[in-house]
Amino acid sequence: MDEDVSNWIVDWFSSRAKLHCGAREALGIDYLQSGLLTSLEIVELVSEIENRFGMQFSETDMQDPRFSTIGGIAELVTMALGQASKVN
Repeated sequence: MDEDVSNWIVDWFSSRAKLHCGAREALGIDYLQSGLLTSLEIVELVSEIENRFGMQFSETDMQDPRFSTIGGIAELVTMALGQASKVN
């Protein structure tokens, strides 16, 4: 997992006062199960990640179990960025 990606996502949650733990602990948080975000906030998160990193989540990505955790979503972004760099 790319540290820049995971730091950006943790910072996104922190800037909205959604986290009350350290960055390491945050990576394991299941933000869907815990109700940490509203449905609108999830849309904002996805949109901001896609804009920031120049990638798009596929339907498969959004159904991936990793999509529900902060660390997992960072892994999915890192994978997408890695695949994009192989194509270019």
